[in-house]
Amino acid sequence: MVRARGTHRMPTANSSRDPVYEMRTMRTGAERAEAAAFAEDTALLLAQQAVGQLVDLIRSQATVLALHEDGVLVGCLVVHQEPDLRHWGRDGRGLLVSVVPPVPGCSEQAGRLLTLWLADYAARHGLEWVWWELPATSHGEMSATLLDAVRDLGWEDLPAVRRGDGEQVVRLRLRTAVRDALTAVISAPDIPPAPGVSAR
Repeated sequence: MVRARGTHRMPTANSSRDPVYEMRTMRTGAERAEAAAFAEDTALLLAQQAVGQLVDLIRSQATVLALHEDGVLVGCLVVHQEPDLRHWGRDGRGLLVSVVPPVPGCSEQAGRLLTLWLADYAARHGLEWVWWELPATSHGEMSATLLDAVRDLGWEDLPAVRRGDGEQVVRLRLRTAVRDALTAVISAPDIPPAPGVSAR
């Protein structure tokens, strides 16, 4: 199950300590199974949102990144390589991701670090935004608890829309920003440049 983690202060950029957190690319079947189990545990804890599509993505050949603290998996996300962004309108250039949602009271620290890392990673690749979609309810909304949690992490929510596949989603976006001190906290993963795309 997902466990609450301690809060760590952000070291300065010239800190001689090794990063406490490590961002890894999950490549093997065993690693993907661990990430999928992490997502399923999160879905059980949230109890309000379906994370089934994210679990399927993790088990596929998508680019999966996982955040580890002292060797323990504490967060993960999927980078979408060729997303359909027609339902986003005109929103500049960005990176579409699916993040295992933070569990209020349990995994806010991991969610905050993933948010900071994504904003920095995308900014360093010349992108303006990080985009994230979450399933909407039949009323075109999403769990108020979950929405409050992602807002607290710095994500801006936009009105729900219907994707080309017919699913209604709440769109979340994050303004990118370079954060030099972050390299002292999270190691860099071995992945190709961000596949930034333009929303039209």
